[in-house]
Amino acid sequence: MGEGHVDAAFPLAHACLGTPDLGTWRGVARRYAEGNRSGLIVAERDGYIRGLLAYSMVPSLKGGFELVVNAVGVLELLFPERAALALADATRAIAKAHACDEIVFAVPHDSEWLTALLSDHAWHDAGRLMVGHRAMTIDSSRRSL
Repeated sequence: MGEGHVDAAFPLAHACLGTPDLGTWRGVARRYAEGNRSGLIVAERDGYIRGLLAYSMVPSLKGGFELVVNAVGVLELLFPERAALALADATRAIAKAHACDEIVFAVPHDSEWLTALLSDHAWHDAGRLMVGHRAMTIDSSRRSL
């Protein structure tokens, strides 16, 4: 996410992710911008930020990295799935560019709309985690702990 988007994304971060104030949000955005193993992605439509996603890359037990989505927020009344899918597509591109073994969405219990959206042929529900594989295949051997 570009520096110019940080302040513009604050209302969404506040409403959807519980970020208490602009100063805190700027600090969070600054920490996600450090290095190349974490970041923030925004989905825009008509000049407005409609979705926000935070991710970090962590070591994988397979020897590489997995991209973990820490938070997803969407403020889109008519078509929230469009913003969420745009964020998921951007996440896939970042994971591919960094050769991540897997993408893991950490989905809270109250995110039924996101769970339903990601429960297609490329993602599966593993308890509280939605797991997507770089090759878009389903690994049925993965279980929640």
